[in-house]
Amino acid sequence: MLGHSAPGSRAWSGTAARATDAALARADLEWTALPAIIQGHAGLQADRPALSFVTYGQATEGTWQTLSFAEVDVRARALAARLESGFPRGGRVGVLCPQGLEYSLGLLACLYAGMIAVPLFPPEDPRRTGQLAAVLADADPACLLTTGPHAAACRDLAGGRVPVWLVEDTDTSVATGWSGYQAAPHEGAYLQYTSGSTGRPRGAAITHANLLASTGQVIDGCGLDDSTPIASWLPLFHDMGLSIGVLAPLTAGAHIALMSPLAFIQRPLRWLRLLDAHRAHFSGGPNFAYDLCVGKIPDPGALGLDLSSVRVLTNGAEPVRPGTLRRFTAAFATSGLAPDTVKPSYGLAEATVLVACNRVGQQWSELDLDTDALAAGTVRAADSGRPDARVTTVVGCGLPVGQAVRAVDPDTGVEREPGSVGELWVRGPNVAAGYWRQREPSAELFDQTLKTADRSETGWMRTGDLGFLHDGEVFVLGRLKDIIVIHGANHAAADIEDTIRQAIPEAAPGGIAAVAVPGDDHEGDRLIVMVELAAGPQSAASINLRRRAQMAVAERHGVRPHDVVAARRGSLPRTTSGKLRRSDCRARYLNSCAAEDVEPTKEAP
Repeated sequence: MLGHSAPGSRAWSGTAARATDAALARADLEWTALPAIIQGHAGLQADRPALSFVTYGQATEGTWQTLSFAEVDVRARALAARLESGFPRGGRVGVLCPQGLEYSLGLLACLYAGMIAVPLFPPEDPRRTGQLAAVLADADPACLLTTGPHAAACRDLAGGRVPVWLVEDTDTSVATGWSGYQAAPHEGAYLQYTSGSTGRPRGAAITHANLLASTGQVIDGCGLDDSTPIASWLPLFHDMGLSIGVLAPLTAGAHIALMSPLAFIQRPLRWLRLLDAHRAHFSGGPNFAYDLCVGKIPDPGALGLDLSSVRVLTNGAEPVRPGTLRRFTAAFATSGLAPDTVKPSYGLAEATVLVACNRVGQQWSELDLDTDALAAGTVRAADSGRPDARVTTVVGCGLPVGQAVRAVDPDTGVEREPGSVGELWVRGPNVAAGYWRQREPSAELFDQTLKTADRSETGWMRTGDLGFLHDGEVFVLGRLKDIIVIHGANHAAADIEDTIRQAIPEAAPGGIAAVAVPGDDHEGDRLIVMVELAAGPQSAASINLRRRAQMAVAERHGVRPHDVVAARRGSLPRTTSGKLRRSDCRARYLNSCAAEDVEPTKEAP
């Protein structure tokens, strides 16, 4: 239900940073929130470009719209003054603007006004309207911010229960009415909703202290300052896009040039030309983005690109493939790309964004490991002298940045011995306060106790990711639970299974499993769906199982299953309580592929 509720500690639902009043008071004495930092930049370099958005039409190089630091500050203050006059401090504000200057200004205005921003996206795609509605019902915003072309759709989504304001309609003359409010470190800054979770949406409650700690980590890890231009096409409602596209550059005093994700997908060359034209130092994207560039730009040496200014291209948000790193680096070496530019990284929304990354000038590392030992939880170098050895190559995500990371037994909370795989746990000032108004899920992940041989430490967060540390570097192997990541987007296995259940009434009750398996280096993970059919696997062709399942999943989730496997009723692995064991289903599928050494069949015995 949309609507406004009273702000304050109760609205933050007890998830604020766990610190004593005395500690908070000491922190406040040395505290400077992001709005004050931006105002400092505006005072020192008022006319210096701060924020640009590049649109693409007839102009090959794009059309630039640019705001100076002074213009960003005055527009954010003006909209903040309106928010302050309309709503109590601490209320949530949904930001449903398209990619562009208005998105950044809307989010900043929330921070200036002491409101809690909810970064989202406009209701353009009917397939995602349900997701938007669920998040808005959970966040319970006081207001929605958008732009003129999306106003009607946002009003329909809100159903008249909350007002919809247009960012561009704000008169800058009201900027003097801003109160000058500076949020305390423990107060809420924004809610970062994680994609693909089952059931009720989960919004990571990011405090102002989390925000500045994380941006400081990004600045440190990526070598940013006011002389390092940044470019990004990543969506601003995503944690990585928000950090690279708004928070880190404006904190560092750097000039950020934004483009839309669609502009990149349509023509990946636009991103690389933007890096060249902007003389960008820093940018990034998921693994698939680098593959897309290599696939769509067959002869980069003939284009006259100069990428010599680029020192950091972070690769994160989905599994990093070593082949992708090699291909992209080789393809654009003739364009001046240094061999150490592409940098695998690791992060998650619950840690605000960044956990670990490879630093400037550092080449990524690879380990060739014994596949069987790794499957058993042991990190062991592959025996190069054995021609029949099964080898798994893993890529390092660099050292932790301003935080601690450990590999932990997920069942006991005991730190794993060196050379062992475990769940990655994180502790640092960037770790979120918890999930918005969800005490039980918060208690399951946050403020965990890590046990070692001689002590116990509180304040750790479970990431749900499996991995290990080698010489201090973080290596990520995959998800502990069944969240499927395809092209940087999280898809809950249960959600996909439910879609199949609705689309395929011929499926046996409780007999559907969705899993991810490794694809070729150039394509990332593949989605595999296994379906027990009441009439047996031989009926798959007659009911068009593959086509119907692929269409249903693509329509609802925006991803197409690579394979749909028919199985006989009761044949898929189950627990003693009758629930499907997805990890065993995945292993069975991979084993069948390995045994046949061909593309898997579409029916399982």
